[in-house]
Amino acid sequence: RSHEELPEVRFRVGINTDRVLVGNYGCDHRVGYTALGDGVNLASRLETSNKFFGTTVMVSESTAQGAAEEFHFRTLGRVVVPGKVEVVTVFELLFERALEGVDSPGCDPLVLYYWQWVRRDIVLRVVDCYEKGIALYIQGDSREALHWFMGALAVLPLDFPSRKLVECCAGFESGETPRDGVLRVSK
Repeated sequence: RSHEELPEVRFRVGINTDRVLVGNYGCDHRVGYTALGDGVNLASRLETSNKFFGTTVMVSESTAQGAAEEFHFRTLGRVVVPGKVEVVTVFELLFERALEGVDSPGCDPLVLYYWQWVRRDIVLRVVDCYEKGIALYIQGDSREALHWFMGALAVLPLDFPSRKLVECCAGFESGETPRDGVLRVSK
């Protein structure tokens, strides 16, 4: 079959870097290969939390720090993921840093962004606005943060994290959202 005949497949991924137990577990008559530990649990919660932000690949702080030289990330915010009580800082994987040095005369390379091809320079402008907004949001300044999130949406209206944070800023103002700068991700 040609690729035009195949259905489009979309999925979300959560990635965490941590020490875990991996191997064959079970008894004599039933054995399964699996990974166990809190690090695996967090990765699973990150995968689920993608829905909150409308993102496809969410990573933990330890993963973002470990891969920062190879990949470009966007700070999504400080969150409490479903089933947890501690606050974690989460990031969105955007693209390989190797693409930052690839330029054609008069053309900026495209990157896959929310299942659409978008010029890299546009994605970076959106990320710049978002990062300024999320820093202000974490400090509790929802009015100024809203300005930056709206700026990101003016550049690229399909930026789902900016849309979500506009909603959260409105929650700040109405008193529905706690003013601690922590996003509470529900199932």
